[in-house]
Amino acid sequence: MAGRSRSSMTMTVTNTPAKDLAYTNCAYVSPSDFRQFAVPGSNLALALVGDVFVLSIAYPSHINHHLNNWNCGQIGLNAIQRRHARVSTGDPVSVSRFVPPEDFNIALLTLELEFVKKGNKEEQVDAIVLAQKIRERFINQVMTAGQRVTFEFIGNGYIFTVTQVAVEGQDKTDIERGMLSSDSYIVFEASNSSGIKIMNQREAASSNIFRHKEFNLQSLGIGGLSNEFADIFRRAFASRVFPPHVASKLGVKHVKGMLLYGPPGTGKTLMARQIGKMLNGRDPKIVNGPEVLSKFVGETEKNVRDLFADAEQDQRSRGDQSDLHVIIFDEIDAICKSRGSTRDGTGVHDSIVNQLLTKIDGVEALNNVLLIGMTNRKDLLSSFEAWSFRSPSGNQPSR
Repeated sequence: MAGRSRSSMTMTVTNTPAKDLAYTNCAYVSPSDFRQFAVPGSNLALALVGDVFVLSIAYPSHINHHLNNWNCGQIGLNAIQRRHARVSTGDPVSVSRFVPPEDFNIALLTLELEFVKKGNKEEQVDAIVLAQKIRERFINQVMTAGQRVTFEFIGNGYIFTVTQVAVEGQDKTDIERGMLSSDSYIVFEASNSSGIKIMNQREAASSNIFRHKEFNLQSLGIGGLSNEFADIFRRAFASRVFPPHVASKLGVKHVKGMLLYGPPGTGKTLMARQIGKMLNGRDPKIVNGPEVLSKFVGETEKNVRDLFADAEQDQRSRGDQSDLHVIIFDEIDAICKSRGSTRDGTGVHDSIVNQLLTKIDGVEALNNVLLIGMTNRKDLLSSFEAWSFRSPSGNQPSR
């Protein structure tokens, strides 16, 4: 996954040929050296510089006049690149051709912004516009965690530091490195002391899962349950904040259901109701567990299937862009008893559990459903143990 490189050669470090080229994040070599870094089967030329980062090698025809006196064996690096590689002009540095592996495109890239010239200057940066500009300007360039890149944006000089690179299928042990593409998802960060205020980051870095961009627990009327709600948000909704194509590339699996359990009067129903109001999906379906049961053979299973019919149709027609469908089961212990625990001769309780499990996590599992179950008899629901949420303190579970 780290990519292949040919045997390294030693080159002499010098400045970039012109000031405007310092903002391209490319390294510059002579025409004769340029061919040594060409990636077979593509129009790219990449080099691993000092075993630190991978840079695009440039010798485009429109800057030939900058390189008339360029000597073979020289490589032009800007000040930020030289500092990161720990070299100065005139120093030797090892350089080798880099051949990127398959599936090397970046899914998620996190960048920390700062000004080139630090001072008391303050600036607002639109994350949506900046992300598009960076994708256009640095497309097909390789980004490595820890790398620093200088660029110009609306008359200001900026430096971004690559803090996270997520590539589909990349192992934890690999160097965080990938190629920027038009589909790469970019998240920006800035310290309070930088003077940079990032605008529209929520819109740029989240999907439309939430009805209101700004909300608080007091406005939702969930007093005293902040810790439990934060736990639910982290486990159930954090993966849904990212756009579907990013979650798919990273192999993120969404939480399909949760169990709110605790003594009567502790806020289970209130929390489930407010979660439904907060989300930007379809209106939640609220079902009382005993109402699903029917005396007719097969009718109970049909009632369960009907609850998921809208979600199935939506996913079939819209795919990953389908809305989130929330189904709230009150007194879920009435229908989801542990399989094999009821001996009434009909087996209907077991078949209800089987029907629910196939819809949520079966062969054709739905990815646009969140099932919220509520009960004060969690001990009856061993089949759904994996959905339970415990508070971080280990005390009374989410209520």
